[in-house]
This record gives sequence, structure tokens and C-alpha cells, in this order.
Amino acid sequence: MSFGLLTVELIICAWIIVMLAAELMVPRTRAPSLWQLAFLGVLIGAIGLAWLGSAGQAQAFQEMFLADRFALYFKGLFLLTAAVVILMTREFLRHLSVNLGAFYMLLFTALLGMLVLASINDLLMLFIGLELLTFSLYIMAAYLKTDARSVEAGLKYLILGSVSSGFLVYGIALLYGFAGSTSFPALRAALSENSLVPLSAQAGLLLVLAGLGFKVAAVPFNFWVPDVYEGAPTPVVALLSVGSKMAGVVAILRVLYGVFLPLQELWIPVLAGLAAVTMLYGNLAAIPQTNIKRLLGYSSIGHAGYLLMGLSTGSAAGMEAVGYYLLAYLFSNLAVFFVVVTASEAIGSDALEGYAGLSKRSPFLAAAMFVGLLSLAGVPPLAGFAGKLLVLLATADSGQLWLVAIGAVNVAISLYYYLMVVKRMYLGTAATAAPIGVGSLTKLSISFLLLGILVIGVVQEPFLQQIAAAVR
Repeated sequence: MSFGLLTVELIICAWIIVMLAAELMVPRTRAPSLWQLAFLGVLIGAIGLAWLGSAGQAQAFQEMFLADRFALYFKGLFLLTAAVVILMTREFLRHLSVNLGAFYMLLFTALLGMLVLASINDLLMLFIGLELLTFSLYIMAAYLKTDARSVEAGLKYLILGSVSSGFLVYGIALLYGFAGSTSFPALRAALSENSLVPLSAQAGLLLVLAGLGFKVAAVPFNFWVPDVYEGAPTPVVALLSVGSKMAGVVAILRVLYGVFLPLQELWIPVLAGLAAVTMLYGNLAAIPQTNIKRLLGYSSIGHAGYLLMGLSTGSAAGMEAVGYYLLAYLFSNLAVFFVVVTASEAIGSDALEGYAGLSKRSPFLAAAMFVGLLSLAGVPPLAGFAGKLLVLLATADSGQLWLVAIGAVNVAISLYYYLMVVKRMYLGTAATAAPIGVGSLTKLSISFLLLGILVIGVVQEPFLQQIAAAVR
């Protein structure tokens, strides 16, 4: 067994220890500089990933762990997400200054869970990766111990997350009873040997999907989203919104397309129905919101519906569309959250009223928010448009035209409430004319994300080739 296949995971494990040691040894006065050490860890992990990419496809731990193109693609996205979130924490340091090293340690633990989920080839590995990710996020959501909303967010996330874990474990137990093993190859073999799959195994699959539905914030597993998004620290919300959702989708792809494709007549209607309800609920509930983080929370539910739409196709084109959508969503959503964490610190509130007249106080932040929201809405030629178009085309090719119609209607609904935010920024009257200062590194980070939104939307072919190779 080659531990070289675990290069990235081992680097992140080592950096968890490094951040713990830094928490104990670095003086309080030097704590704000710990973000540089954390960023270095992600950078070294990216170098390890690049080295691993030249090694080709392989397996480890008796085929429980895969190092294939699919895993490498999504591990790259996870590392990029972590790097941006670390840069985002610079704008939030006054809230995290106590035990900052422990916060970064938890962030790396969550990242480790994401990396494991990208390589799963066994239901037990799925559970381990999911719990590594989720337990870290429980603590990070409640990290602001003096803020009642943060503590409430952590408790709600913990309680509902525990319920979803129960669904997942029960589903794994039923599937183990069917195949006599938790490995994906054994499950595939059992499916090929049994022309009639027992109801217990079908129920096990649906329970596993229910547990994973919590991670992607699909209806009806979404009740934690608005309160957790409002109460948790904004960088943690960004990690939840992008990294956690992406990890859940990757796990669903591994389970459904890697193992249970023969049962697509069972799960395709389920996912299609959930996609329709999730899109409608998320986008309609976002309209009356008066808090920017709650609005983005409901928006993330709507985006989960589009991801489920792509998953419900049961085709390679659907998988490619989902991979592209996640890439576009990463850049778009992180750009918006970077603006939120920067602007809200200056405004002193997450209320939408505080964003009135933002264009006069900081033209750069307003323009960045404008571009990010338009991309999330699916306006050409930005990345979000290409992602939604690919999902809709793949769904149309699968024959689910009713779902395409619902998706198209939801594009218009989302455009409405996103433009209401834009209206506040450009036509509203600011409570104060004091300009909002934006640091050079923050400007550089947001500009990088905006450039990514434009490039991914305009130059699609190289990204589609990488995703197609990962899917194959």
C-alpha cells in the first residue's frame, strides 16, 4: 500500500498539528499573523496535489480510497475554497482573535473531511469523511461564544446534523445487510447478481441520500440553513455554502453514479422531485429577507436545486454539468461572501438596509457584489450563466422538460431578489457618507475571484475538457 496516494491528506494532517502548536506557542500579539501560516499549509497541499496528479489513477486501503482524476479535480476545488476562506478571515480577525490557531486547526480538519469525501470507495470511508467535515463545522458555527446567535447556530446545526447522521448510518447498515460489505465494488457486484433488489436495500439507498441531502441543503433537509447562516461567523458561512455543499454533491456523485446507476429508476424521480421543490422553496423564501446572510442562505438552497437537477439526469452530461456548475458557484459565491465580510465589518451589521448606498461608500465592493450576484443569477457572459445553461441542457436531453421549465422560471425569480440588493447599493441612500477602506490584499483576492467568474463564463472549453476527463 502506497501512502504516497495520501500525500495531500497527510500534508493537511500535519498542518492540523502545526496550527495546534502555533495556538500554544505563538504570543497573543502575533496571533493575527497566523493566517499566513494557514495559507502556507494550503499552498503546500496544492503542491502535493500537483505532484499526485502526475502519478495516474490508483487505489489504497483495499480499494477504500481512490486517487483518480475525479478526486484530484474536486480536491483542487476544496483547496482553493480553503485558501479563499483563510484570506477572508483577515477581515474578521477582531472576532476570531482569541484562539485563532484553534480556529484554523478546525478549518483544516474540515478540509481533511472534504478531501477524504472526494476519494471515497466505501460507505465507511463516506461516513468518516462526512463526520470529519461536519463535527468541525459544528464547532466553527458556534465559535463566537459571546454571541447568542452564533451559539444558537451551532446548536441547531449539531442537532439536525446528528439526525442526518442517524439516517446515514441506518442506510449504511441496510446496504451492508444486502451486500455483506460496505465497499463500492462489493455493492456493485451484489447489484449485478440480483435482478430484483430487495426493498431493504432500496430503503438503505434512500436513507443514505437523506443523510447527504443535509449537506447540500436540499428540501426537506434545509431547516438549519437560514439560522445557521445568520448566526455563524461569515467566513464559516462561506465554507458551509461552498465547501460543505460541494463535498455533499461529490459524495452523491460517487454513490449514485459509481455504484447505484442500475437503480436509477428509483433515485432519478426522487432527485427530480427534490430539485423542483428545493429550487422553488429557496428562491421564493429569499425574496422577503432583510438580512444579507439569510438571503444568501435561501439562495444556496435554490442552487442546491439546480445541482440536484443535474444529478437527476443519470447521464455523463449531467455529471459534467454539475462539475462545471460547482466551479462557477465556487467563484461567484465566494466573491459575494468576500464582499459581505468586508462590507459588514465596516457597516457593523448584516442587515440589507446597511448596504444602501454602498456604491458611494465603496465603488469597488459594490461593483464586485454586482458581478457576483449577476453570476449567481445566471446572467451571460458570466460563469453562473454557463453553469445553469449546461445543467438545463443536460436535463432537457434526459427528457425531463417539466423540470427544465421550473429551472428557467427560477432563474427569473432569483434575478429579482439579487437585483433588489443591487438596487439598494446603487439607488439607496447611505446612512453615512464615510468611505469604506478596502485593503490591497482584499482587493487582489476579490479581483481574482471576479476574473475567474469572467474567464469561466467566456472560455469554457478548457474547463469542460478537465471535467469530462474527471467524469470518464
